[in-house]
Amino acid sequence: QQWPPIGTSPLCITTWPSALLQLPSLLEGMGVCQWEAIAAYAADRDLEGPERDATEEARYDAQKQWLSSRGQAPHEYVLRIVAWDEACMALEPCLVPYYLEAGMEHWLLWFNPERYLPVGDLPPEDQIREALQRFLGPAPDPEWVMWYENLPSKRSVPAVRHLHVFLRLSAAPPPVGAASRMLRQAWEGRSEWLAEERRQRGIRSELPLA
Repeated sequence: QQWPPIGTSPLCITTWPSALLQLPSLLEGMGVCQWEAIAAYAADRDLEGPERDATEEARYDAQKQWLSSRGQAPHEYVLRIVAWDEACMALEPCLVPYYLEAGMEHWLLWFNPERYLPVGDLPPEDQIREALQRFLGPAPDPEWVMWYENLPSKRSVPAVRHLHVFLRLSAAPPPVGAASRMLRQAWEGRSEWLAEERRQRGIRSELPLA
């Protein structure tokens, strides 16, 4: 059986403008990628996948510049910050998520290169499902979770393999929401870049108005 299951035609407005004629409700939030688009892209990589909006791209550029100023590479930051489990995996929120419809969250399932080499094979599907269940509680269901690995040309941290995981919390069992909130809270406490962003916002708020 295909996993994730093949969905309907992608509904990402920037890629499929004809969807506007069929679904006027998609006019809200131009460029937002919907659940069906994620399912379609996971099944067919010839389609265009989701992207970040301008705000998240700017945040990503700022984080890379900040790391460079400290003499660090993105993969070094990941290896230091991520909370690895005994299987050398970690499920963490995406620092700069794709532009998704409301109710969806973008996460990353990281694989420690000490066990999973950048050019090696990732665990089989049953182990991916077991890992997600270990982190989130209920067994994964395509109604509320999907995942894929970016094509090599789109991997921004190729030294550390990771899957893009998408949660639709409105359709997930309550334990998934509770587990994701706990994971996010712990991640926010570890994230040096989030702390730096808060520091920079504090500095800007103290500047006198022109």
